[in-house]
Amino acid sequence: MGDFAPARPDLVRRLNAMSGGVGGAAAVVPLDADELIEQARAATGLDDFGPPEWEEPFRRLVEAFDTEARLTVVGRLMCRHDALRHLCTRLTVLDAHRRDPSLATTPVPAPIFITGPARSGTSILQELLALDPNLRAPLAYEMAHPVVGPEVDDATRAAWAESEFDLWGDVHDGFRTVHDLDARLPEECIWLMAPEFDLGFWATNVDTPGWMGYRAFTDPMPAYAMHKAFVQVLQGGTPATWLFKSPVHLSRLPALFATYPDARIIRTHRDPLRTAASTVSTLAHGRYVRSDDVDTKAIAASSTFGLTMILNGLADPAAALPEGQVAELRYVDLMDDPVAAVEQVYVTLGLPMAAELPGLMTAYLAERPQGRFGAHRYSLEEFGLDPVALREEFLPYTDAFDVPYEV
Repeated sequence: MGDFAPARPDLVRRLNAMSGGVGGAAAVVPLDADELIEQARAATGLDDFGPPEWEEPFRRLVEAFDTEARLTVVGRLMCRHDALRHLCTRLTVLDAHRRDPSLATTPVPAPIFITGPARSGTSILQELLALDPNLRAPLAYEMAHPVVGPEVDDATRAAWAESEFDLWGDVHDGFRTVHDLDARLPEECIWLMAPEFDLGFWATNVDTPGWMGYRAFTDPMPAYAMHKAFVQVLQGGTPATWLFKSPVHLSRLPALFATYPDARIIRTHRDPLRTAASTVSTLAHGRYVRSDDVDTKAIAASSTFGLTMILNGLADPAAALPEGQVAELRYVDLMDDPVAAVEQVYVTLGLPMAAELPGLMTAYLAERPQGRFGAHRYSLEEFGLDPVALREEFLPYTDAFDVPYEV
């Protein structure tokens, strides 16, 4: 299947292979929507899932695991765990609101959202800005386990999440070269929207084109309502200036602003030929964690089509964002001089910069160099994409935002 799909570790290979004698992976790890719902109720002692918009996407997703995703035994186990945890999170977040109705009226004032095409520097930018003592970024472990009993401390929550995140790399070591999952680092908003069974979380780890096509045309507002309810639980009764990040917001900014009218947006821009190739590679690595059947050319065709539509759509004057609430940031500028690039973002958005932030960013970058888990290598040609044709297709976007080409 290519360099992205090395031989499995022996334990993973054996777990996946042993199902052949008993009816296949589905016989070893069954996935049933009703059973998962009942298990979530049993695990939490709760039974009210709130507004019903989540249920059809959830049921369709579980069906897609069986009929579309071609999951291994380990892949089915990981998907079962994710689906069950998101159901439990939904129950506990909504229960927290019922126990404390004041949470719903607690403001989430002027949050900052980093968005842009995948692989355009959004992750490292969030990590750098999260060093600002004036900002609050959601950490991976607190999104994975937001509501726990008083007997469970932060170290235990982090250990639970770390085990889950490390498993990705244990199953497929190459995934670590693509994205460093770390329980104590900020993570994407897809975790905050996952209890609504939104498409963002699942795009990177399962191949379910039918479900993705269905989900792409449903109303995004329930997912943003869950996002805000989740954040209100995380902050309790103390409002904070939140720092969020996810490429999924790039095509959903109207829904984002409907939920957070005073939001500030940092929009990253990178040569789309680089982001297109890197995105295909990332999806291939992510899906190989859970499936032995990964078609990079199919991924390239679908993901590049979507990227073209989204990025060129940004060039439409009708897509303009509220004046004074958006800062555009080029990836090459961020890589060339991170401190200067961040300072300009703060000026554009009228944000006060903590005096210690430049030094903190410089030290952080020195301790976490790019490629510390190995080089992430990829090319358009290996995925069947034509660089010359793609360059032409992306011209509306690159011209509108003065995006420089990368070699």
